[in-house]
Amino acid sequence: MFRHRELAAKIAALTEDLEELRSEKNLLLASLAYSEEDAADQFPKDIAAMEQSLKRLEEQEQKYSAELDAALNEYAGLREQTKGFDPVQLYEAKQAIRPGKEQKAENRAQQVYGEKYNQLLMFDSKKAVSRMLHEDMERQAVRRLVRQAHKEQQTHYKKKSKEQER
Repeated sequence: MFRHRELAAKIAALTEDLEELRSEKNLLLASLAYSEEDAADQFPKDIAAMEQSLKRLEEQEQKYSAELDAALNEYAGLREQTKGFDPVQLYEAKQAIRPGKEQKAENRAQQVYGEKYNQLLMFDSKKAVSRMLHEDMERQAVRRLVRQAHKEQQTHYKKKSKEQER
């Protein structure tokens, strides 16, 4: 009699667990837009398609990663060539060119992504590029040079005005 009650309680608990699992399964299938009948046929096909997409994306990532490395190396080479130029003028020239180039890249990204284009992602990408190119350090160095030149100019002006007063 006791064993019968224990088994009945166990059966009730397992039945409840089974119903919860079926409910969870149906929710998952619904979120994936499958009916219970189609799931067995569609899952293997979709998994294969997703694996192919993943493989293609990994190949694209490698390709774009190599292109990025090449572009960064080219940038480093061009940066070496600019060592003889006035850093302030070079920085100002880059800042004048940058908005047009960024807009061109943004337009291209909008064309490629269409409705999936995300402006926040583009903003994050611009920040990432800025970090890769160490533009914050460059901006600080240019500001330091401008302040230093301004101080020297003020010092020179003060000396001149004192000499004129004598």
